Amino acid sequence: MLEKGIVPILEFDGNSRPIVTPQAYNEGWEPGRKIEHCIITYFSDVVESLERGQKINQVFRLRFEGYRPRVYEMKTESGKWVYVMIAPVGAPQAARIVECLANVGVKKFMVCGGGGTFFKNKTGKNVLVPVSAVRDEGTSYHYLPPSREVQMNPKVLEIIRQTLTNNEIRFLEVKTWSTDAIFRETADKVALRKSEGCDVVEMECSAYYSVAQALGLMCGQLLYAGDSVEEEEWDYRGWHTRFNKRMFMFDCTLKCLLNL
Repeated sequence: MLEKGIVPILEFDGNSRPIVTPQAYNEGWEPGRKIEHCIITYFSDVVESLERGQKINQVFRLRFEGYRPRVYEMKTESGKWVYVMIAPVGAPQAARIVECLANVGVKKFMVCGGGGTFFKNKTGKNVLVPVSAVRDEGTSYHYLPPSREVQMNPKVLEIIRQTLTNNEIRFLEVKTWSTDAIFRETADKVALRKSEGCDVVEMECSAYYSVAQALGLMCGQLLYAGDSVEEEEWDYRGWHTRFNKRMFMFDCTLKCLLNL
């Protein structure tokens, strides 16, 4: 019997079975092609450009209430097929996507996104590799026992390092703060996260790593420094308009995915 905790989020249950499962949720649905690799991105402009250029083709949509995420197929230059999809923001949807795609055979994931930087002079134009994430979102606590941080799978990290180095891509390994509440990134919380070594903030990384660890999947993530929350005043920095940077990030992520 699960014991009541101090607060509900700490009541981790790693023993009893889930009532709702991806298998039951997606019963009767089978994709046409068996694909083991998926790149998840938050760059809708990049995906739309790839679709216009006929480099990807939509093959199905996930069975979500409300917005139904589109899943595309892409045949890479090496001849390998991968899934490409735009994810809705937030840790719960990140976990749901990974669970649903894992249920139809995806085993290897790379995530491509951006984060708010605390140190724009440090993060600069680097590709950011979040090697660990502070778990300040709720989803990860349903997959792993409570802890302050979760780390990227060491094997995945080594592949990312090797891939970026071999392609002469400048990168920086960082710690990220994953939070559910974009409008509660307060000045004192930012100062606290900076003091414990965080360089950026985003909303999903700790969930991705936790779900992957719990399900035995491979998952890594690349980020770029978007807006700045370095000071008490927010600096948007027009980060959603940097199409060339976002396409570059997508290509870097794809290179890493193909080596997983």
